[in-house]
Amino acid sequence: MKPEVMETWPEHAAAHNTHSIMFDLIARHVGNVAGVAICDIPCGAGLFSRRLADAGMQVTAMDIEAVEPYLFDASRRVLGDANQGLPFESAKFDSLVSIEGIEHLENPSGFLRECARVVKPGGWIFLSTPNVDGFRSRKYVLLRGYHRFFGPQGDRSKDSGHLLPIDMIFFRGAAARAGLEIIDIKVNDLSGKNWVKEWLRKILMCRLPVSMRGEIPFYGDVIIYALRKLD
Repeated sequence: MKPEVMETWPEHAAAHNTHSIMFDLIARHVGNVAGVAICDIPCGAGLFSRRLADAGMQVTAMDIEAVEPYLFDASRRVLGDANQGLPFESAKFDSLVSIEGIEHLENPSGFLRECARVVKPGGWIFLSTPNVDGFRSRKYVLLRGYHRFFGPQGDRSKDSGHLLPIDMIFFRGAAARAGLEIIDIKVNDLSGKNWVKEWLRKILMCRLPVSMRGEIPFYGDVIIYALRKLD
């Protein structure tokens, strides 16, 4: 998920409010989370894994490197490169969560298929990624030539090891091909609305599919999906 090795890794690497929205989605759709087997990938410093475990979930964490300091139980962390597939048997987990990981991978569609493979039929996948369909990211493209969070770090790499911006149309198609149904969509923050942006939203979104013309995905830096694996 993170091809470069960082000397230090922040406890909370996700964008503002992402953890809270993600946890609320899990609680809403999974229901009673006690004893639910869930995979957290990429787990980073383990902060969200610890939050899931504190709620009573049976957490298996995975990342490409052993980030230190690590805030969760290191004995429940699996190291592996998701570009090579997930090192778990099929239908092992009730749920899977991936916070801002898919944009780090060489084959996002393959990652979604692997997520679907390791989750039981009827199980849940919760995934977030930078919102490249949002107003702020669109403004970055216009003024700087690249999406927000995907700025160049030389001529061969981007911010934070990001590889591919995951737009909403691509994600919808990839999810459907993986046998996943999108049940819920949120963003990390709907603030910043004003009459100018609402006027721009109607103009900028008018050529997009009807499902993409609302406040989501126009606002928010991170888009968050709740998906159900079809039986």
